[in-house]
Amino acid sequence: MYQYKFLKKFGKKIKEFFSDESGGNLVEYALLIGFALFIFFIIVGIITGMLDWVQGLADDFSDLFKG
Repeated sequence: MYQYKFLKKFGKKIKEFFSDESGGNLVEYALLIGFALFIFFIIVGIITGMLDWVQGLADDFSDLFKG
């Protein structure tokens, strides 16, 4: 009996969440998360490129003293 009430209440809350038009739309959340991940990976790519560049400069500098 209690499980039925819980499932009914849970289903009602899920239905309200998906039918909410006040900015809590699931598509908007998915787009925001996707855009944030896109920007995050761009920033990580730029930083790793900078680190590779600095590592290359350090290798070239150390090669000057080897020979």
